Amino acid sequence: MPTPNPGLRISELRAQAGAFTLGPLSLHIPPDRVLVVLGPSGAGKTMLLETIAGLRAQQGGRITLAGTDITGLLPERRRIGLVFQDAALFPHLTVRDNIRFGPRASRMTVPDSSRHLLDQLGIGHLADRAPRSLSGGERQRVALARALAIQPSLLLLDEPLSALDQPTREDMRTLLQRLLAELAIPAAHVTHDRDEALSIGDDLAIIVGGQLRQTGPAAQVATQPADPDTARLLGWAELGHGTAASGMAHIGQLRIPGAAGLSGPVQAFYRPEDIELGPSAHDPPADIGITAQVQEIVRTRPLARVSLNSDPPIAAQVLHRDLDRLQLTAGQQIHASLLPGSLRLFHAG
Repeated sequence: MPTPNPGLRISELRAQAGAFTLGPLSLHIPPDRVLVVLGPSGAGKTMLLETIAGLRAQQGGRITLAGTDITGLLPERRRIGLVFQDAALFPHLTVRDNIRFGPRASRMTVPDSSRHLLDQLGIGHLADRAPRSLSGGERQRVALARALAIQPSLLLLDEPLSALDQPTREDMRTLLQRLLAELAIPAAHVTHDRDEALSIGDDLAIIVGGQLRQTGPAAQVATQPADPDTARLLGWAELGHGTAASGMAHIGQLRIPGAAGLSGPVQAFYRPEDIELGPSAHDPPADIGITAQVQEIVRTRPLARVSLNSDPPIAAQVLHRDLDRLQLTAGQQIHASLLPGSLRLFHAG
Protein backbone atom coordinates (compact mmCIF):
# COMPACT_ATOMS: atom_id res chain seq x y z
CA MET A 1 0.00 0.00 0.00
CA PRO A 2 1.53 3.38 -1.01
CA THR A 3 2.58 5.76 1.74
CA PRO A 4 0.36 8.89 1.89
CA ASN A 5 2.04 12.03 0.59
CA PRO A 6 2.91 14.12 3.68
CA GLY A 7 3.22 17.32 1.64
CA LEU A 8 5.78 19.93 2.68
CA ARG A 9 7.41 19.85 6.11
CA ILE A 10 9.79 22.53 7.35
CA SER A 11 11.59 21.88 10.62
CA GLU A 12 13.50 24.59 12.51
CA LEU A 13 14.33 26.42 9.28
CA ARG A 14 16.68 29.39 9.64
CA ALA A 15 18.12 31.79 7.06
CA GLN A 16 20.15 34.98 7.21
CA ALA A 17 20.34 38.18 5.12
CA GLY A 18 22.75 40.68 6.63
CA ALA A 19 21.51 41.50 10.12
CA PHE A 20 18.06 40.00 9.42
CA THR A 21 17.32 36.48 10.62
CA LEU A 22 14.41 34.34 9.49
CA GLY A 23 13.30 31.70 11.98
CA PRO A 24 13.90 29.22 13.29
CA LEU A 25 10.41 28.22 12.21
CA SER A 26 8.52 25.02 11.48
CA LEU A 27 5.57 24.59 9.12
CA HIS A 28 3.55 21.80 7.54
CA ILE A 29 1.48 22.07 4.36
CA PRO A 30 -0.53 18.91 3.50
CA PRO A 31 -0.92 18.09 -0.22
CA ASP A 32 -4.50 19.34 -0.40
CA ARG A 33 -4.02 22.61 1.51
CA VAL A 34 -3.06 26.17 0.60
CA LEU A 35 -1.00 27.98 3.22
CA VAL A 36 -1.06 31.76 2.97
CA VAL A 37 1.93 33.48 4.56
CA LEU A 38 0.77 36.89 5.78
CA GLY A 39 2.96 39.62 7.18
CA PRO A 40 4.03 43.24 6.76
CA SER A 41 6.71 44.35 4.29
CA GLY A 42 10.15 43.21 5.40
CA ALA A 43 8.79 40.38 7.55
CA GLY A 44 10.75 37.68 5.70
CA LYS A 45 7.90 36.24 3.60
CA THR A 46 9.77 36.23 0.28
CA MET A 47 12.92 35.08 2.04
CA LEU A 48 11.00 32.06 3.29
CA LEU A 49 9.88 31.08 -0.21
CA GLU A 50 13.37 31.60 -1.63
CA THR A 51 14.83 29.35 1.05
CA ILE A 52 12.26 26.62 0.43
CA ALA A 53 12.94 26.82 -3.32
CA GLY A 54 16.72 26.60 -2.79
CA LEU A 55 17.38 30.08 -4.18
CA ARG A 56 18.76 31.18 -0.82
CA ALA A 57 21.08 29.18 1.42
CA GLN A 58 19.62 28.14 4.76
CA GLN A 59 21.60 28.34 7.98
CA GLY A 60 19.83 25.46 9.66
CA GLY A 61 16.79 23.20 9.65
CA ARG A 62 15.35 20.61 7.32
CA ILE A 63 12.93 20.64 4.37
CA THR A 64 11.10 17.53 3.20
CA LEU A 65 8.74 17.39 0.24
CA ALA A 66 6.53 14.39 -0.53
CA GLY A 67 8.56 12.41 1.97
CA THR A 68 11.95 13.27 0.40
CA ASP A 69 14.59 15.38 2.13
CA ILE A 70 15.33 18.21 -0.33
CA THR A 71 17.42 20.33 2.07
CA GLY A 72 20.65 19.98 0.09
CA LEU A 73 19.22 19.75 -3.44
CA LEU A 74 19.85 22.33 -6.15
CA PRO A 75 16.79 24.45 -7.03
CA GLU A 76 16.24 22.72 -10.38
CA ARG A 77 16.11 19.33 -8.69
CA ARG A 78 13.46 20.26 -6.12
CA ARG A 79 10.56 20.20 -8.58
CA ILE A 80 9.03 23.35 -7.14
CA GLY A 81 6.93 25.74 -9.22
CA LEU A 82 7.54 29.40 -8.38
CA VAL A 83 5.50 32.43 -9.46
CA PHE A 84 7.04 35.84 -8.79
CA GLN A 85 5.38 39.21 -8.19
CA ASP A 86 6.61 40.59 -11.54
CA ALA A 87 5.97 37.34 -13.52
CA ALA A 88 9.68 37.28 -14.61
CA LEU A 89 8.91 36.01 -18.11
CA PHE A 90 11.68 35.61 -20.68
CA PRO A 91 11.21 38.56 -23.08
CA HIS A 92 12.83 36.80 -26.07
CA LEU A 93 10.47 33.79 -25.89
CA THR A 94 6.84 33.54 -26.96
CA VAL A 95 4.15 32.73 -24.44
CA ARG A 96 4.16 29.06 -25.53
CA ASP A 97 7.96 28.79 -25.27
CA ASN A 98 7.95 30.47 -21.84
CA ILE A 99 5.60 27.73 -20.66
CA ARG A 100 7.78 25.01 -22.22
CA PHE A 101 10.98 26.44 -20.78
CA GLY A 102 10.91 24.71 -17.37
CA PRO A 103 10.72 21.09 -18.51
CA ARG A 104 13.25 21.67 -21.28
CA ALA A 105 15.76 23.48 -19.06
CA SER A 106 15.52 20.74 -16.45
CA ARG A 107 15.58 18.02 -19.11
CA MET A 108 12.46 16.57 -17.56
CA THR A 109 10.72 13.68 -19.26
CA VAL A 110 7.20 15.01 -18.85
CA PRO A 111 4.57 15.38 -21.60
CA ASP A 112 4.28 18.78 -23.24
CA SER A 113 1.32 20.26 -21.37
CA SER A 114 1.57 23.74 -22.83
CA ARG A 115 -1.61 23.46 -24.93
CA HIS A 116 -3.63 22.16 -21.98
CA LEU A 117 -2.31 24.89 -19.67
CA LEU A 118 -2.94 27.61 -22.24
CA ASP A 119 -6.55 26.51 -22.50
CA GLN A 120 -6.95 25.93 -18.76
CA LEU A 121 -5.79 29.45 -17.97
CA GLY A 122 -7.73 31.07 -20.81
CA ILE A 123 -4.68 32.30 -22.73
CA GLY A 124 -4.71 29.99 -25.76
CA HIS A 125 -5.09 32.99 -28.07
CA LEU A 126 -1.84 34.45 -26.70
CA ALA A 127 0.39 31.44 -27.48
CA ASP A 128 2.50 33.16 -30.12
CA ARG A 129 2.62 36.59 -28.49
CA ALA A 130 5.69 38.17 -26.88
CA PRO A 131 5.51 38.96 -23.13
CA ARG A 132 5.94 42.70 -23.72
CA SER A 133 2.59 42.80 -25.55
CA LEU A 134 0.66 41.30 -22.62
CA SER A 135 -1.26 42.97 -19.82
CA GLY A 136 -0.26 42.42 -16.19
CA GLY A 137 -2.97 39.83 -15.63
CA GLU A 138 -2.04 37.97 -18.82
CA ARG A 139 1.63 37.87 -17.82
CA GLN A 140 0.74 36.37 -14.46
CA ARG A 141 -1.38 33.69 -16.14
CA VAL A 142 1.60 32.79 -18.31
CA ALA A 143 3.88 32.71 -15.26
CA LEU A 144 1.42 30.40 -13.50
CA ALA A 145 1.26 28.10 -16.53
CA ARG A 146 5.07 27.99 -16.68
CA ALA A 147 5.24 27.03 -13.00
CA LEU A 148 2.70 24.22 -13.51
CA ALA A 149 4.37 22.89 -16.68
CA ILE A 150 7.02 21.04 -14.64
CA GLN A 151 4.25 19.15 -12.81
CA PRO A 152 5.57 20.48 -9.48
CA SER A 153 5.34 18.75 -6.13
CA LEU A 154 4.91 22.19 -4.53
CA LEU A 155 3.70 25.56 -5.80
CA LEU A 156 5.10 28.79 -4.33
CA LEU A 157 3.43 32.12 -5.13
CA ASP A 158 5.23 35.32 -4.14
CA GLU A 159 2.64 38.13 -4.11
CA PRO A 160 1.56 37.39 -7.70
CA LEU A 161 -1.46 39.73 -7.51
CA SER A 162 0.03 42.77 -5.78
CA ALA A 163 0.98 44.69 -8.95
CA LEU A 164 -2.40 44.22 -10.65
CA ASP A 165 -5.29 46.70 -10.77
CA GLN A 166 -8.33 45.91 -8.63
CA PRO A 167 -10.60 44.27 -11.26
CA THR A 168 -7.74 42.16 -12.64
CA ARG A 169 -6.66 41.22 -9.12
CA GLU A 170 -10.17 39.99 -8.32
CA ASP A 171 -10.31 37.93 -11.54
CA MET A 172 -6.91 36.39 -10.83
CA ARG A 173 -7.91 35.68 -7.23
CA THR A 174 -10.92 33.71 -8.47
CA LEU A 175 -8.73 31.83 -10.96
CA LEU A 176 -6.19 30.98 -8.26
CA GLN A 177 -8.91 29.73 -5.92
CA ARG A 178 -10.15 27.35 -8.63
CA LEU A 179 -6.72 26.11 -9.70
CA LEU A 180 -5.38 25.60 -6.20
CA ALA A 181 -8.50 23.65 -5.27
CA GLU A 182 -7.96 21.34 -8.26
CA LEU A 183 -4.26 20.71 -7.64
CA ALA A 184 -3.36 17.79 -5.39
CA ILE A 185 -0.14 19.45 -4.23
CA PRO A 186 0.73 21.75 -1.32
CA ALA A 187 0.87 25.46 -2.12
CA ALA A 188 2.27 28.46 -0.25
CA HIS A 189 1.00 31.92 -1.19
CA VAL A 190 2.72 35.03 0.18
CA THR A 191 0.80 38.29 0.57
CA HIS A 192 0.36 41.34 2.80
CA ASP A 193 -3.31 41.68 1.73
CA ARG A 194 -5.59 40.16 4.39
CA ASP A 195 -8.62 39.92 2.06
CA GLU A 196 -6.52 37.95 -0.39
CA ALA A 197 -5.16 35.80 2.43
CA LEU A 198 -8.58 34.92 3.80
CA SER A 199 -10.13 34.24 0.39
CA ILE A 200 -7.34 31.97 -0.90
CA GLY A 201 -5.85 30.31 2.18
CA ASP A 202 -6.98 27.12 3.86
CA ASP A 203 -4.39 27.85 6.54
CA LEU A 204 -2.58 31.01 7.65
CA ALA A 205 0.96 31.57 8.87
CA ILE A 206 1.63 34.99 10.38
CA ILE A 207 5.26 36.16 10.13
CA VAL A 208 6.51 39.37 11.75
CA GLY A 209 10.17 40.30 11.96
CA GLY A 210 11.28 36.91 10.68
CA GLN A 211 9.41 35.06 13.42
CA LEU A 212 6.38 32.80 13.08
CA ARG A 213 3.75 34.36 15.35
CA GLN A 214 0.77 32.08 14.67
CA THR A 215 -0.34 29.33 12.31
CA GLY A 216 -3.53 27.32 11.91
CA PRO A 217 -6.78 27.13 9.92
CA ALA A 218 -7.51 30.52 8.35
CA ALA A 219 -10.90 30.97 10.04
CA GLN A 220 -9.44 30.15 13.45
CA VAL A 221 -6.48 32.51 13.14
CA ALA A 222 -8.71 35.31 11.82
CA THR A 223 -11.10 35.10 14.78
CA GLN A 224 -8.55 34.27 17.48
CA PRO A 225 -5.38 36.29 16.81
CA ALA A 226 -2.61 35.38 19.24
CA ASP A 227 -1.07 38.84 19.69
CA PRO A 228 -1.60 42.54 18.82
CA ASP A 229 0.54 42.42 15.64
CA THR A 230 -1.47 39.49 14.31
CA ALA A 231 -4.73 41.22 15.21
CA ARG A 232 -3.75 44.37 13.28
CA LEU A 233 -2.71 42.34 10.22
CA LEU A 234 -6.10 40.61 10.22
CA GLY A 235 -8.14 43.81 10.34
CA TRP A 236 -8.79 44.15 14.07
CA ALA A 237 -8.82 47.77 15.29
CA GLU A 238 -7.18 48.86 18.52
CA LEU A 239 -9.76 49.82 21.15
CA GLY A 240 -7.24 51.10 23.66
CA HIS A 241 -5.30 50.35 26.83
CA GLY A 242 -6.75 49.73 30.26
CA THR A 243 -6.54 47.47 33.27
CA ALA A 244 -7.94 44.05 34.15
CA ALA A 245 -8.79 42.57 37.53
CA SER A 246 -11.14 39.86 38.82
CA GLY A 247 -12.20 38.82 35.32
CA MET A 248 -13.19 42.34 34.23
CA ALA A 249 -11.30 44.75 31.98
CA HIS A 250 -11.80 48.54 32.05
CA ILE A 251 -11.03 50.42 28.81
CA GLY A 252 -12.09 54.05 29.16
CA GLN A 253 -15.80 53.96 30.03
CA LEU A 254 -16.21 50.36 28.84
CA ARG A 255 -16.41 47.43 31.23
CA ILE A 256 -15.52 44.20 29.44
CA PRO A 257 -16.19 40.81 31.07
CA GLY A 258 -14.33 37.65 30.11
CA ALA A 259 -10.86 38.81 31.12
CA ALA A 260 -10.13 35.61 33.06
CA GLY A 261 -6.42 35.01 33.47
CA LEU A 262 -5.56 38.65 32.84
CA SER A 263 -4.54 41.19 35.44
CA GLY A 264 -2.85 44.56 35.30
CA PRO A 265 -2.35 46.54 32.07
CA VAL A 266 -4.21 45.19 29.03
CA GLN A 267 -4.71 46.13 25.40
CA ALA A 268 -8.03 45.57 23.63
CA PHE A 269 -8.90 45.05 19.95
CA TYR A 270 -12.26 44.86 18.19
CA ARG A 271 -13.73 44.05 14.77
CA PRO A 272 -15.21 47.29 13.33
CA GLU A 273 -17.65 45.35 11.15
CA ASP A 274 -19.02 43.47 14.18
CA ILE A 275 -20.20 46.60 16.01
CA GLU A 276 -23.98 47.04 16.09
CA LEU A 277 -25.37 50.57 16.11
CA GLY A 278 -28.83 51.32 17.45
CA PRO A 279 -30.88 53.96 19.23
CA SER A 280 -30.68 52.19 22.60
CA ALA A 281 -28.67 49.61 24.52
CA HIS A 282 -29.33 45.89 24.22
CA ASP A 283 -30.51 43.93 27.20
CA PRO A 284 -27.65 42.96 29.51
CA PRO A 285 -25.57 40.86 29.75
CA ALA A 286 -25.16 40.50 25.97
CA ASP A 287 -24.42 44.19 25.52
CA ILE A 288 -20.90 45.55 25.96
CA GLY A 289 -21.50 49.03 24.74
CA ILE A 290 -21.39 52.74 25.00
CA THR A 291 -23.63 55.65 24.03
CA ALA A 292 -21.93 58.56 22.29
CA GLN A 293 -22.26 61.20 19.61
CA VAL A 294 -21.61 60.41 15.96
CA GLN A 295 -18.45 62.31 15.08
CA GLU A 296 -18.08 61.49 11.38
CA ILE A 297 -19.69 59.35 8.66
CA VAL A 298 -17.55 58.29 5.71
CA ARG A 299 -19.53 56.54 2.97
CA THR A 300 -16.83 54.16 1.78
CA ARG A 301 -17.77 51.00 -0.15
CA PRO A 302 -18.84 48.31 0.47
CA LEU A 303 -19.12 49.34 4.16
CA ALA A 304 -19.49 52.88 5.52
CA ARG A 305 -17.38 54.02 8.49
CA VAL A 306 -19.08 55.69 11.47
CA SER A 307 -16.73 57.29 14.00
CA LEU A 308 -18.00 57.99 17.50
CA ASN A 309 -16.85 60.66 19.94
CA SER A 310 -16.58 58.08 22.71
CA ASP A 311 -14.12 56.99 25.39
CA PRO A 312 -12.48 54.87 24.06
CA PRO A 313 -12.87 56.10 20.45
CA ILE A 314 -14.82 53.62 18.30
CA ALA A 315 -15.24 53.43 14.52
CA ALA A 316 -17.89 51.02 13.24
CA GLN A 317 -18.17 49.65 9.71
CA VAL A 318 -21.82 49.29 8.74
CA LEU A 319 -23.98 48.51 5.73
CA HIS A 320 -25.28 51.54 3.84
CA ARG A 321 -28.86 50.40 4.35
CA ASP A 322 -28.24 50.60 8.11
CA LEU A 323 -27.15 54.23 7.71
CA ASP A 324 -30.46 54.93 6.01
CA ARG A 325 -32.47 52.89 8.53
CA LEU A 326 -30.96 54.73 11.49
CA GLN A 327 -30.95 58.07 9.62
CA LEU A 328 -27.52 58.75 11.07
CA THR A 329 -26.13 62.28 11.08
CA ALA A 330 -23.08 63.86 12.69
CA GLY A 331 -23.82 64.94 16.26
CA GLN A 332 -26.56 62.34 16.77
CA GLN A 333 -26.54 60.18 19.91
CA ILE A 334 -26.18 56.48 19.12
CA HIS A 335 -25.46 53.32 21.05
CA ALA A 336 -22.62 51.05 19.94
CA SER A 337 -22.79 47.41 21.02
CA LEU A 338 -19.74 45.15 20.96
CA LEU A 339 -20.41 41.43 21.10
CA PRO A 340 -18.00 39.38 23.28
CA GLY A 341 -16.70 37.42 20.27
CA SER A 342 -15.71 40.64 18.51
CA LEU A 343 -13.26 41.63 21.28
CA ARG A 344 -9.74 40.38 22.04
CA LEU A 345 -7.74 41.27 25.13
CA PHE A 346 -3.96 40.97 25.46
CA HIS A 347 -1.45 41.72 28.18
CA ALA A 348 -0.12 45.21 27.46
CA GLY A 349 3.58 45.31 26.68
